[in-house]
Formats: sequence, C-alpha cells, structure tokens
Amino acid sequence: MPALRFIPKSLTLSRTLLLLMFSCSINAETTDTDKSMTEKVNIPVIEGARVFAKFDEQTPAVINYFTTNTEDNVIDFYNKSYGEPIDRERKRGRLTLNYQHDLQQIRVVISQQNKLRQVDVIVDKRLIAP
Repeated sequence: MPALRFIPKSLTLSRTLLLLMFSCSINAETTDTDKSMTEKVNIPVIEGARVFAKFDEQTPAVINYFTTNTEDNVIDFYNKSYGEPIDRERKRGRLTLNYQHDLQQIRVVISQQNKLRQVDVIVDKRLIAP
C-alpha cells in the first residue's frame, strides 16, 4: 500500500490537515457571495504565540498556534476577547470552548503538546441576526 506513506505521523500535522480539509469543504459548499462572507476575519492571538496555520480571508476562518501560556491564561485571553463561553467540554485531554460573538460562532480548542499548548480557533459562520 504505497499510498499510506503520505499519512502524516505527527498528531499536530494530522490536526492541521483535518482543519484545512474541513475549512476547504465548507468553502466549497458556500455559494453566498455576500460581503460579510468574504471579509477578512480578525481572530485574536495571544502574545508570543507561534502561528503555524492561518486561514482568515473569509468565514469559516481557522488559526492554529502554539503558546507557552497556561491553559488558564489562554481561557482568560479568549474570555476577554469574546465574553464568557456558552459551552465548554473536555474530551481526550482537549478543552473546547464555544463562544458567540459579533454574530459569529467561535470554537477555541486547547490541547497539551509536550511543554506547549496548542490552540485552534475556528470561526464557523455568521449567525442570522435577530
């Protein structure tokens, strides 16, 4: 099975590729050319972060980075940026925080990677205004 040699051996690379494929599949399904869907998305990043993937030209937008900050510091940073999360869930060592801010659904995933924290921020879509 020679095709298996292209399967990434790194968990981080696997996640990045998965997020990229998710982002591309949603972009392919999006046919609305509304200006709000094509504006660059401003995703705040904690100071000193090492960004390794950034797709913020339109929604859905994704940014992935590593930080030396603690999980609590990352949570505080995003709570200041987006307010209190509407939901939080811990699964397999990853904490997922869900926010609604500026008519957008935002998901922040924090996971431990050796001595660093990996942070994945996904701005899924705009909500319909009431």
